[in-house]
Amino acid sequence: MSRSIHAPWSGAAGRAKLLAQYGCGPIQFTGSDDALYERHLLFDGAVDPASAGSRERYEAFARSVRDILSQRWVRTVRVRSRGFSGHC
Repeated sequence: MSRSIHAPWSGAAGRAKLLAQYGCGPIQFTGSDDALYERHLLFDGAVDPASAGSRERYEAFARSVRDILSQRWVRTVRVRSRGFSGHC
């Protein structure tokens, strides 16, 4: 059984909603020279992504996830400090 998954950020309206909610749009995680994962491999580990070992790939992945979560956490703290709890 296969399911179709709809990405909530697809389309212009979805990207605008992400930008409004998180203060950033979709983040290029991998697949380009400017993506988080590849940048961490190159700049943190000084490793060519094509020849990275499992430890280097793991560390680059972990740092990339940390970057995204940190950005969103700071945004959450900023919004909550203004008195918005996010609960109905």
